[in-house]
Amino acid sequence: MATPLAPPQAAMPTPHTHAMCLLHADYHSMRTDCWATTLDWFLAHHHLPDPEARDEYQLEVERAMLNQHIHEHLGPTGDPR
Repeated sequence: MATPLAPPQAAMPTPHTHAMCLLHADYHSMRTDCWATTLDWFLAHHHLPDPEARDEYQLEVERAMLNQHIHEHLGPTGDPR
């Protein structure tokens, strides 16, 4: 008698997967808190088709990265450092 196969499971990224992180506005090795933020974002945008949701997430991370870069290079008065 054959052994029944285990039910399929969704592939979860490994803890050291590099990805675009909205939490830290960076591309790095994702931690649990990073994945939680990513999942929260996708759950809040569940109405979007998958390709559009991925594009919107990418755009939001890129926007956060640019904002972070701008703030790092501007002084408190908005003048370049």
